[in-house]
Amino acid sequence: MLNGFPRIYPDELLYSVIARYHIRNAYKSFHQSDMELFGYASQQIYRVVLPCNLNHLVREIHLHLFYELNINDLIYHHTLYPFYASFLPPQEAWLLKNYMEQKANISLSEILKCPRNNKEEAKTFLKFCLYCIEEDTQKYGEPYWHRFHQVPGVIVCPIHRIALNNSLVSIETKEIHYHAPSDDNCPLNTSTTIYNDATLQKLLVFANNIEWLINNNFTFKGLSWLRSHYKTYLTNKNFITVFSKDKFIFHEQEFYNAVLTYYGQEFLEAINPKIIKNPEKYFSNCLLACDVNPVIDRIIHILIIKFLANSIEDFFKA
Repeated sequence: MLNGFPRIYPDELLYSVIARYHIRNAYKSFHQSDMELFGYASQQIYRVVLPCNLNHLVREIHLHLFYELNINDLIYHHTLYPFYASFLPPQEAWLLKNYMEQKANISLSEILKCPRNNKEEAKTFLKFCLYCIEEDTQKYGEPYWHRFHQVPGVIVCPIHRIALNNSLVSIETKEIHYHAPSDDNCPLNTSTTIYNDATLQKLLVFANNIEWLINNNFTFKGLSWLRSHYKTYLTNKNFITVFSKDKFIFHEQEFYNAVLTYYGQEFLEAINPKIIKNPEKYFSNCLLACDVNPVIDRIIHILIIKFLANSIEDFFKA
């Protein structure tokens, strides 16, 4: 039986709420918290940002604590579903949402189509803003993990305009854990990356574009539409020379040089340092083979769209 469930703070990651539940009930076992809230202990690697069997959680809270939690509110505002559902056609986005609602026996990695790195590169951690930690503690009596800070591609806090720091709490792991922010995992004496003013402004604008993407529940028209839309932009900007319906030349180096001039090297290295080392891999495949690629690199797509159309909103509303 549930012994209280914390009220959710603004922009709080659901994982953070459960961590506070775990602490308040003084449980020694993370497994015990999982069993009480979700009915089983999931070991899928995206569980921190994309929990599943949320129907069970909502039902248990209503049954024992007599207050309602809206499952759509949880999914759309307290997990990273809106980010990962982007660039998925409607049927696949529905499949991901259904996975999160139910206890599903399917591979989440296959649904997400995320690019996989080697084991060292795959280490990702929950992020935090030094000032948000302090302000949340003053306002609520405790800090919490902000959902927006965990979105891939968000490098800076849009409120305090400083770089986010990595905590010591791992995201992509099969290990079951629930850790609230603390001095142990979010040391406040951590040095924060300092970007030059131009790069900082570009990172803030980039974060705003991502925020629009996750806050607007638009219907993605498919990867074939995306490739066709890219080709139109590239042709209009003279990065593609068309000879016939099926024959054209993509001026790859000119495109990369223009992207480098537009964003700057410091920005690109902050987003993904591998872009500088191998731009052909990160641009050509996304631009001209996105509908046959087995993975969807959402951040590179957002970066390309921002460059071609100046904003995510303009591109998708065109």
